[in-house]
Amino acid sequence: MNNPATKKPKVSFGRILAFSAPSLPLAAFGLPIVVQLPPYYVEYVGLSLGVAGTIFMAARILDVFIDFGLGILMDKTSTKIGRFTPYLLVGSPIMAFFVYMLFMAKPGASPYYLVFSLIGSYFAFSICMLAQLGVGNSLSHDYNERSRIFSLWQVGNIIGMLMVLAIPVIVEKMGGSTAVGTQSMGVFIMIMMPLTAIISFIFAKEGAPDVAAKHSDLKDIKLLLGISAFRRLLLSDFTVSFAMGVTGGMFLFFLSAIKGFHTQSHALMLIYFVIGLLFTPLWTFISTKFGKHIAFGIAAIYTIISQSFLYFMPNGNFPIAALMIALSGIVYAAPILLLRAMVGDVGDEDKLKSGHDRTGLLFASMTLTSKAGYAVSVGVSYLLLDMIDFKSAKDAINTSFALNGLQMIFMGFPAIAYVIIILLMKNYPLTRARVEDVQRQLAEKQS
Repeated sequence: MNNPATKKPKVSFGRILAFSAPSLPLAAFGLPIVVQLPPYYVEYVGLSLGVAGTIFMAARILDVFIDFGLGILMDKTSTKIGRFTPYLLVGSPIMAFFVYMLFMAKPGASPYYLVFSLIGSYFAFSICMLAQLGVGNSLSHDYNERSRIFSLWQVGNIIGMLMVLAIPVIVEKMGGSTAVGTQSMGVFIMIMMPLTAIISFIFAKEGAPDVAAKHSDLKDIKLLLGISAFRRLLLSDFTVSFAMGVTGGMFLFFLSAIKGFHTQSHALMLIYFVIGLLFTPLWTFISTKFGKHIAFGIAAIYTIISQSFLYFMPNGNFPIAALMIALSGIVYAAPILLLRAMVGDVGDEDKLKSGHDRTGLLFASMTLTSKAGYAVSVGVSYLLLDMIDFKSAKDAINTSFALNGLQMIFMGFPAIAYVIIILLMKNYPLTRARVEDVQRQLAEKQS
């Protein structure tokens, strides 16, 4: 049970919505960067699978080292509007500029063009994402309230993905090409990023920092890694990001090349995310009832089972495919919202032991592992597809060896990843009881 001395009042629904608003363009960027943009640069711009996969992986890996510097800088920042809000306001127009470059590439653009626009986009995305997560973490320090806040944050992410997924469907219905659909996604992100940053600034009202803030340094990473729960979260975040990156990157290839849904693959993806949106409250309920780490373990087990059943999806049977995809999508929201809510608990543990508030550095570390996981997933999976001579063109004829290889990548890597997550969540140290005890001790110190 919650200790009355440590229980915090609920954050208003409107305030959480305002904080979650930038999730719309941020998630709208995160999806096509894995699903639509790699094929766009292969099929429309003209890069090879190997070159595109290598650049997407290398750019992401280079970008992850920026996050530590950003996190430390944010922890040392102090302004009248907060530690994190200024970065969200500055980062949003920078992101709009680089998104224009990245999504508007023309046929024949060089690999160097992709490198420059991709690294610039990732850098701006890091600024905005870290700032938004910092604002969200400042809204409450209550164990269950964090789950509620990041549940609605994840709802914003899914709505953003649904909106951006609907764009190419609408464009193609109006007679536009797949390339124009991808470019239209970029226009959506360019408009929404600055607009939602302003909404967050006006209505979310970042919480006041603790007096212990402004103490982060690069050497603090070693101190944070001394916390067992944080090490588990970092490895879980990398692993789940890798699994989701493989699933997302291979999703359209799996549906079209193996299951025969050439014209209905985007509709099936929309179903997947709609179901993920509808069932987001379920994972908040499970985490409140049993604890976040237990909910995460349950989500991992369910994912292994539901994705395994996709192997038996009948070719070309849309109603059955829609049902199986829907069952698979039930768990979509769980990993990301639970992991981000658990970071705040680690922050409390660190604050009790060290007396410092390292929120920026904590979220920077998680952003790093998330990016690294997605980067490795795209690089490895695309390089493997190139090695098995898989052809991604719409009317291409692939050998049975290439198709079997694609199916093994799509289903095998995520299954192994989620088994690792189950093991990491076993005996996880920051249980609800431990977090509430930490918060009680922090309250006593402050009083």
